[in-house]
Amino acid sequence: MRENKSENEEVNESPLKDRSLRKMAFILGTIIVIMAYLTLYVDDPWKWFKPKKEVVSSIDDRNVKLDRISSMSDEELKASLTKFIQAFYYDQRQGYFDPPSYFATITKTFYNYHHLNYKNLRDIYWRRRGDMQGLKMSWMPSTIEFVRNNSTVIVTYWTKESYFRVSTRHQYSAQIKHEMVIDKNGLIESLRSVEVKNEVSNYVPPDTVEVSPVDSVANIIIADVEKTAPAKVYDISEVEVVPIFPGGHGELEKYFQKNMKYPALAKRNGVQGKVYIGFVIEADGSVANVSLKQGIGDGCDEEAVRLILSSPKWRPGKVAGNAVRTYCVLPVTFSL
Repeated sequence: MRENKSENEEVNESPLKDRSLRKMAFILGTIIVIMAYLTLYVDDPWKWFKPKKEVVSSIDDRNVKLDRISSMSDEELKASLTKFIQAFYYDQRQGYFDPPSYFATITKTFYNYHHLNYKNLRDIYWRRRGDMQGLKMSWMPSTIEFVRNNSTVIVTYWTKESYFRVSTRHQYSAQIKHEMVIDKNGLIESLRSVEVKNEVSNYVPPDTVEVSPVDSVANIIIADVEKTAPAKVYDISEVEVVPIFPGGHGELEKYFQKNMKYPALAKRNGVQGKVYIGFVIEADGSVANVSLKQGIGDGCDEEAVRLILSSPKWRPGKVAGNAVRTYCVLPVTFSL
């Protein structure tokens, strides 16, 4: 009897085990199918399990306006200021600097310069950037602070900057606190640095060739090396006599008109405007180190570079009566 009972219990338990196994197999199969679907058709299946982060899209927020300052809450204003500054520096990283998009008609202060219109502001900006070779800059949104001052807002924030200062041959790095004043129209009326910390500035000597002065021939080689060592490049604001195109500005305009080959694509698309070119006028008047600072595209940028490269020798800039290398930024106008 006991043997029969045991056999019956085993028979009764068997269907239960089978059902459990089938249920587990079904669940595992379902999980495998879901994971296969997510892997094949979803870019990041784990994003559903991650906490959502607030992302500032500088590209989309490039048209951020701050013209409702007085009606914004502090929280709204801080978010808008963050987007505004993010877009401001994003454009500069793309090589784009357009004062009307961000600055008031007259900028009261731009670092060490005052009462600037858009043209002055653009020229000074490119002069400063021309002296900051290999600029790496990042701003820290977490450091942003602001106070309301009647109809304006005074904003401060920190940036990390490093670059090679061409004019003095120094490798420079620092953390810099900036102060930006936003007017009632949501535009910058003042931008300046108010504090610097962790500043490092190391002189970088020009490349030299070591030659032992064994005889007169070796001495001649050393003399030649010294003569050909690159001299300091002066900013146009530092020279006593600025470089001049042969015949003056009027002749420069005639040169552009006579030699400009308006790009067919730009004509077809109705593109016109100013292309800003940076270059160095050497001590002998020749043009060197030509680079695009701000362009309008459709072939105009390349044509502007060609015109500057092809220009005749200029009268060089001078300091203390001596011809020197001078850095210039020049607009080339394309008009249909």
